[in-house]
Amino acid sequence: MWRAALLAGWIGLLLWAVLHGPDLEAVQAWTADAGVLAALVYLLAYTLAVQALVPRPALNIAGGLFFGLAAGVVLALIGGVLAALVQFTVARYVAGDALARRLPERVRTRLEGLTGRRALLAVVQLRLIPVIPYQMVNYGFGLTGLRPGPFTLGTAVGSLPATAAMVVVGTGGVDLGFPVAVATGAAAALLALAWWLRSRRSRKKERARA
Repeated sequence: MWRAALLAGWIGLLLWAVLHGPDLEAVQAWTADAGVLAALVYLLAYTLAVQALVPRPALNIAGGLFFGLAAGVVLALIGGVLAALVQFTVARYVAGDALARRLPERVRTRLEGLTGRRALLAVVQLRLIPVIPYQMVNYGFGLTGLRPGPFTLGTAVGSLPATAAMVVVGTGGVDLGFPVAVATGAAAALLALAWWLRSRRSRKKERARA
């Protein structure tokens, strides 16, 4: 219900902005003049908007539109990490039972198996794969024993390429969405291959010592 209320609020705000709100130049001018306040408003709006199912690419584009390339990447990345941590925390401490019933058991088991030595790498990999839903990763890891530190760092590292690509679009640059998606998917596959080879080598050494 609270997510439905947030979504309704965003739709109402969007309609008001289209019909009665200031034009784009006025918003950009206020952002430039407001400084730190504008950044805080953006981060708060980003975090709440993700909970209301607003697409993150649109929020990242807005970062580039209002703050430019460098500041836009930093703020969009922070916003994405904050939103992820909110959902991670909700799954762990607030609505874990309800979310566990909706997430398939095989998915929960698989995620739990990734929270050992491979925890940080696993988060980075899942963030790099563009077809894996962002929110499923947040809620899923919140249901496991993964510590917040690796989750936060892995989210920041794995989300950086796609976030930067959308911020570039917001600054008026070329759309790099598809090339970045292909590149990040390939990077995730290479990480998986490297980990598999390392694990295989470790098993061989253990058998040799036995």
